[in-house]
Amino acid sequence: MSGARREWLRLDCHLGHPSGTTGRLILAGSLASSPVHFDACTAKSIDKGYRSPEIVALRARLRSALALGRGETVVDAGCGTGLLCAEMANEVGSSGRVIGVDTSPHMLTLAKSQCAAHPKIELHHGDIHVLPMDDAAANALACMQVLLFVTDVASALLEFHRVLAPTGRLVIVETDWRSAVLNTSNKDLTHRLFEFWDTVAASPNLPARLGPLLRDAGFDVKAIEVVPILNTAFTPDSFSHDYVKGLAHQASAAGVLSDTQASHWIADLEQKERDGGYFFCVNRFVFTAAKT
Repeated sequence: MSGARREWLRLDCHLGHPSGTTGRLILAGSLASSPVHFDACTAKSIDKGYRSPEIVALRARLRSALALGRGETVVDAGCGTGLLCAEMANEVGSSGRVIGVDTSPHMLTLAKSQCAAHPKIELHHGDIHVLPMDDAAANALACMQVLLFVTDVASALLEFHRVLAPTGRLVIVETDWRSAVLNTSNKDLTHRLFEFWDTVAASPNLPARLGPLLRDAGFDVKAIEVVPILNTAFTPDSFSHDYVKGLAHQASAAGVLSDTQASHWIADLEQKERDGGYFFCVNRFVFTAAKT
């Protein structure tokens, strides 16, 4: 981190794992500049969230914007558990290539299992700032929910530009977490929790400045689409269920609020569900661009 003061923050992620086991989200380096690492338990919880109907639909939207053709080479920068890689492999076919890159060994373990039926998928442990590809080698690149944890977004975009062929397509999906709306009885605790999330994510409202960053990196921004994620039920299959529970327990582990406060906050949301008053909404944005 070029001489920056390095710190470690370990955040317990209690997401209903069996036998009281917990996962940890570990942030390395200063809060504003660090990559995020996931242990095996947390990776499984995140994979569960990736399978929620809202995120399945969002991946379909990304793939539609990417418009992959048979025989093309596509990169998934920050491939996570490999769900998008497997879906894109079906679109490029046996003559195409899918290259997935992620910093988390535990995510990649799940990705290898997910992608086992697709021999054309290449999975790499690595950094999106240094992709394992030659210049102009890819027809398209996808990056979904990754850049919010990256401080030097401009550098990552330049690397995307390097590996894409002339007129190569780029689709980025990111969330403006400062747009989140949640119906809760305790406004003070909710405010503290969302402020805490601002310290975890290096760029919690990246979409607001992503357009100029893309143009500065040599991309022509073709379209920006907003995709709200709306949950009116606090049920295990909803996107927000594990997110808000994980956020509360992470904040508790970091000392932002007590275990009792975290439990009461979750209990209030569960009561909202029983009363029919649960409401969560956050905006995600799909940026479609082309290399110039």
